[in-house]
Amino acid sequence: MITPDWKKFIPGLILCALFAFVVMNIHHLLATYQKADVASVKIPKIEQRIAELQKQGASQEKLVLLQENLGKLNKALAAVHGRVGQRWKWATFLYETCQFKYVAMLLIGGIIIRNTIGIPKVFLPGIGIARPLIKPGIIILGVHYVWSDVVKVGGTGLVLTAFFIFGTALTVMYVAKRKGVSDGLGGIMGAGTGVCGVSAIIATAPVVKAKPLEMAYAIGTILLFGTLMLFVMPYLGQWLHVSQPQFGAWAAIAILNTAQLIAAAEWYGDEARNTAVLINAARIMLIPFIVMYTVWFYGLKDVGKESTGVWNTIRNKFPVFILGFFALVLLNSLDISAFGGPREAGTPFWAMNAVYKWFFALGFAGIGLSISIDDMKKSGGLAFLIGSGAATAKMLLGLIAVMIIGTELLKVTGGH
Repeated sequence: MITPDWKKFIPGLILCALFAFVVMNIHHLLATYQKADVASVKIPKIEQRIAELQKQGASQEKLVLLQENLGKLNKALAAVHGRVGQRWKWATFLYETCQFKYVAMLLIGGIIIRNTIGIPKVFLPGIGIARPLIKPGIIILGVHYVWSDVVKVGGTGLVLTAFFIFGTALTVMYVAKRKGVSDGLGGIMGAGTGVCGVSAIIATAPVVKAKPLEMAYAIGTILLFGTLMLFVMPYLGQWLHVSQPQFGAWAAIAILNTAQLIAAAEWYGDEARNTAVLINAARIMLIPFIVMYTVWFYGLKDVGKESTGVWNTIRNKFPVFILGFFALVLLNSLDISAFGGPREAGTPFWAMNAVYKWFFALGFAGIGLSISIDDMKKSGGLAFLIGSGAATAKMLLGLIAVMIIGTELLKVTGGH
């Protein structure tokens, strides 16, 4: 710890770690029984198929693939000491139908705890510091990508997000100005709803001289909208049969806060998360441009002459963790044998890949335990209506856009 009062963070971090540990074990239990339930149904069908192919004299290649699949299913059934025909429908209902996975349990459970029994003040600093632990997890996810993904998915996402970012920012700033909202609040609300929520608000605030209360309103609006979308979009996506890569792109357009975006995408599935992380990286790279865009919109010609000018603001507020993500993408693209791959057991990249979910779990625990319904009620007024209205429009238009683009342009290959 580099801060002199580091001890105050320990109780909250321990609480988040314990909460994450319990939930991750429940998640593992549900996943194990759900896999066994699926295996119990599939095993007889695959055995019958193997017998039919053997009678037909099918190629060994086909038989090997089916036998490998059968071996995995038998292993899943053996993990719960089950037998063929035995069912665990409750696990499939909770894990697949209700999507009751570790993300949902940490977020919903955290909100319930925070707003019922409450959180003693001694835990709050550590809970606050747990949320950014999602960022090391995002860095580690760089081992899942290669530069061809950056060019294809990242390029598509860059065009997509640039259109929505600047379109949303311009709309919000224009409407806010017409309605008499201060330049400070209108500027940070436009940046926040346009690009990536809190980071954009913090980067833009010094440029438009936003007041602390205005920042509180803008951040509250972003987090409230993100919380609502976090619980609505995964179920809406399933209902609309949105593919995982499409959902990842949609979430990266619609959900404004990085932590909430990653939570929604991880909840939906690995492919959704992989696409969301890459497109989120693309939109984060646009933060410097949204700051300059704000300067242009409000005609702040003298801001560059001040000690806190545009470039100093960008340099100080730019999320540097994204550079670590791209560094791992580069190493994975070089395919250096010493690093291995995320699926090659015993290699450095495999070890890194094995721990990223724990960073996510700690971060999600921090998010859930920090969401106070009373605090969210404070995000009211005209600015909230303008910001949430623009964000809702972006969410709906983003869905149409990703459905038109399709799955292939948004799918991450990983290179391994």
